[in-house]
Amino acid sequence: MQSARINSLSIKLTKFRLIVLSLLASACSVSSVNTDRYQGEISTDQAGHSPVVELQRLANDALDQQQYDLSISFLQRAIKIEPRNPYSWHYLAQNYWYKKSYLQCQDMVQRSYSYSTVTDDLDSANDALKNQCLAD
Repeated sequence: MQSARINSLSIKLTKFRLIVLSLLASACSVSSVNTDRYQGEISTDQAGHSPVVELQRLANDALDQQQYDLSISFLQRAIKIEPRNPYSWHYLAQNYWYKKSYLQCQDMVQRSYSYSTVTDDLDSANDALKNQCLAD
């Protein structure tokens, strides 16, 4: 049933072009924790109709709706296609943080660091997420 829904969503949403990943801050009941998510532009390597970018967008849409398992499923598919994409690993870490799986969150942040080729806003977002995992 869930795979049919995933396929249905994929078919409907593949028509859209993604220029910038637009992530919204998710509401969280813990007010002392910064839950702002990374909002970065897609690199030129990612621009276009990349299946990985589309899966990342679908994952972030699911995350916005607090559908963490669905979001994780999309990201795992993206990682199978492009295992060294640091953004997929970061988004996966965010899902594990929301699910309160802090050890998995830390592992995913570490993988995102290991595949990041330049120091940018993603590294800052990874730092913040890692600190949130350690604090919880």
